[in-house]
Amino acid sequence: MAKGSKKKKGSSATRNPAAELTDDLIVEILSRLPAKSVHRCRRVCRRWRRLISDPHHRKKLPQTLAGFFHLSVNESRFPVEARHFVNVSGIGGRLPHVCPSFSFLPRFERISMVDSCGGLLLCQCFESSDAFRYVVFNPCTEEWIVLPESGFHPKDRGFCARLGFDPDVSSQFHVFEFVPCDDVTGVKIYSSETREWNYRESEWCTDTGISDICRSAFCNGMLHLVSYQRSIVSVDVEGRTWRTTKVPKMEGVEEVRDWLPGSICQSEGKLYYLSQYNTVPISLSIWLLEDYSKDEWTLKHSVTNELLYEKINSKYKSSEFCYVVIVHLDCNLIYYITRDYTLMAYDMDHKESRVIQALGLHFEPQAEEWQLRAFIRNRRAP
Repeated sequence: MAKGSKKKKGSSATRNPAAELTDDLIVEILSRLPAKSVHRCRRVCRRWRRLISDPHHRKKLPQTLAGFFHLSVNESRFPVEARHFVNVSGIGGRLPHVCPSFSFLPRFERISMVDSCGGLLLCQCFESSDAFRYVVFNPCTEEWIVLPESGFHPKDRGFCARLGFDPDVSSQFHVFEFVPCDDVTGVKIYSSETREWNYRESEWCTDTGISDICRSAFCNGMLHLVSYQRSIVSVDVEGRTWRTTKVPKMEGVEEVRDWLPGSICQSEGKLYYLSQYNTVPISLSIWLLEDYSKDEWTLKHSVTNELLYEKINSKYKSSEFCYVVIVHLDCNLIYYITRDYTLMAYDMDHKESRVIQALGLHFEPQAEEWQLRAFIRNRRAP
């Protein structure tokens, strides 16, 4: 700038070009982005959040289909077991249809959902009572792949199978099978690229056990799980790198469930740990792993049971924990199931809870079929 010259108010040097765009033009630009990017754009400013949340504009914007598959068991009906899908994406927008019966799959005697990751589902599909095959599929595109047999027999000791898939990095997925899960000695890893299983011996500490009902998190090319020893154990897709990370602790306060570890999730390549603590009232805390190399955790959010239960009349409001299904960090929402079997969401930005749906008396909490499924892309893979 030349000597003596002054920057004029409102000049091109100080203006924000985006502020001059019309609402229609902003919506048109956003409509060309992936659904995950649109969710992130909600945080740019209040104007953009208002535009994205507007019901009229939502019809033009790509939507992330997210929801819960859950199982109900009712002896007075046929079939006794039924699978349901609860859409939590809202009404409107370009949402693909999801068929909870998975009728597009080959005919099997029984289908048991095991895990989900990146918009794909992993199921055990039983050909008979003592023989099953793993099937990975996309419920939106109805494309599926039957995996070759891993060699595991249903009557063998307990096992834990998990799915690893990151559509932002690769179209390939991996399936991890830990046997036995109560004392992991190794892992079999299936690669969709080679279409083969490979076995690797465990490099975790002896007696490391992992829960077959707790969620895993796949990020930075590694699968992360919470062990019964109160640590986060990780292994990469080739089974060559094994890590153990201590979970965070709240000084002077114990976790509510000493018999079951907390849960983990990931967002934008960051790992988060969730646990409930014996405070008065009981509280839920969300921790972020800031530095892998130093095991440094930062407390990002904490909420009491009273807030989580405030929208329903429950006798468990202050004395009992709820089951956190997942944290949808793109939207800053916590999805959880209360002891009354009510599916709810807590907005961390506005510190408000809301009821999604009462799951009913026949809801089966142990079926491993109530986990949140976020279908981010309509991909051709598998």
